[in-house]
Amino acid sequence: MKHTPMNRGSNRLERAGLIVALLAWTLSGPALAAGPGDPAQLTAAAADPVQELVRSSDFVFRGTIQSTGAANLSIVEPGPTTAVVRVDAVLRKGGSLDDFTGQAVTVFLSEAASPGESRVFFTRVRLIGEALGVEEVGRAAGTAAELGPRVVAADQALLREALSTRLAAADLVVTGRVVATRPALAESSSNPTTEHDPQWRQAVLAIASTLKGRVAEKTVTFWYPASLDLHWAGVPKPQVGEQGTWLLHRDRPEAATGVYASVDSRDRLSPDEAALAAELVRP
Repeated sequence: MKHTPMNRGSNRLERAGLIVALLAWTLSGPALAAGPGDPAQLTAAAADPVQELVRSSDFVFRGTIQSTGAANLSIVEPGPTTAVVRVDAVLRKGGSLDDFTGQAVTVFLSEAASPGESRVFFTRVRLIGEALGVEEVGRAAGTAAELGPRVVAADQALLREALSTRLAAADLVVTGRVVATRPALAESSSNPTTEHDPQWRQAVLAIASTLKGRVAEKTVTFWYPASLDLHWAGVPKPQVGEQGTWLLHRDRPEAATGVYASVDSRDRLSPDEAALAAELVRP
């Protein structure tokens, strides 16, 4: 992400652009806090304050406070709850957020702090402009050296939890190579063309292994939206020769009845997610 400097005399248009950028991040980024969830999961989180803080954060980092009562975002008025903090190491980040290691960010503090203090910051992204602005969601007892490994462990536990939920929601989970793509043979009569038309295509996948579900053939065909409309742009667009692991869904209202479809940006697993998925489904 390239940050273009803005001076304190930024006009209203520049400020509006910053607000739009924040809105876009809020809509497209990950959930910032846990939902109601499973009571057992909530009990575990309550028993581990670090996991609860990690669950509520989308940017966790080890940092050093450079100055208090200060800000490096032109849209932010410095005050007693703001500080400029150097990011020494990123422990967790969500969405398409840059790494920011070695850079200074504006932190809206949850409690008083002193310049020179170094610790782990649990934050939510609040502003993105010429710099990053984050809001502290809370603090955990312990030094940065003690908390670092606990944050990594909590992040892995939450990743396993989220992936388990995604696996449970999928009807078919397969690993293989895309051997063909083509226009969908028919459109669903219940899904007429609109300005957000998904432009359905089909991908044919030669199956190497099946993690969930059953397929009688050695290939499986699934629908995917080829449209680059904002609603569909994030959904993976399979390419011939591509190898990977897909979460496929049957009888989704977005697609035709009786077909498998990939309709979510997370339906194509990363290599790390695929390895974890294989571990999670192993008897």
